[in-house]
Amino acid sequence: MTQEYDFKFNQENKVNKLKLQLGFTLVEMMIAMTIGLVLLLVIGTIFASSQQVFREQEDNARLQESGRYALEIIGRNIKQAGHVEVPFTGFKVAFTGMAISGTNGDSGVADTITVQYEGALNDNDCEGTGVTIAGRIIQNHFNIDAANAELQCAGQISDTPTAPGTPPTGQVLLSNVEDLQILYGIDTDGDQSVDQYVELPIDWDQVITARVCVLVRSDKSNIVPAGNYLNCSGVTVAVPVDRRLRRAFTATFNLRNRINGTP
Repeated sequence: MTQEYDFKFNQENKVNKLKLQLGFTLVEMMIAMTIGLVLLLVIGTIFASSQQVFREQEDNARLQESGRYALEIIGRNIKQAGHVEVPFTGFKVAFTGMAISGTNGDSGVADTITVQYEGALNDNDCEGTGVTIAGRIIQNHFNIDAANAELQCAGQISDTPTAPGTPPTGQVLLSNVEDLQILYGIDTDGDQSVDQYVELPIDWDQVITARVCVLVRSDKSNIVPAGNYLNCSGVTVAVPVDRRLRRAFTATFNLRNRINGTP
């Protein structure tokens, strides 16, 4: 009896050991592989989406920096337009030249702006040329190189104010700038407040503010999906095939030397 029991017990142990040594069935392996592939697909999708969001945030930050820089440079010049350097002797007089002027581009063409003011000793024009004699005229021309999408400035220092004319090719201040649009606030009744904004003033002496808009694009392409963006005219425009991120930055600047009490 004991021998029969031991035999059955040993047989059951062998069967259990065989069961433990058995691998996955083909169906089990197929199910496991399917689950693994689904998990990899989900992880890959999340990773790709995170990378896209990171790229957009990075380019958006650079766009913000470029837009602020462009407005800072142009705005600083507009605020100085018509400045007269006061000598140690004598009285301050009005600026004798055209403090601000510009050209209005046609449809799809960028505007230009020219600013003139008297420089102090060691002041520089936008190309880095310094003023060696206080009171010499600094003339800065801002325009867009459409072919290369660059904001340029041509500086000039002279003894007397000169006729602005068409801005020449100058030094590149900022890349990936596609447009420059300017509206001029004019004071027609002499109360030092803007009566209307115009694209091209008849009398440049009436200009007391300038509303500047720059359209900046991202350096990298294929950032945004197909869609629309707002340009400097406030018009909805389709995103070009390069799918760069684009944003219009706008600010209004006072001509401080034409408004009494302006900070």
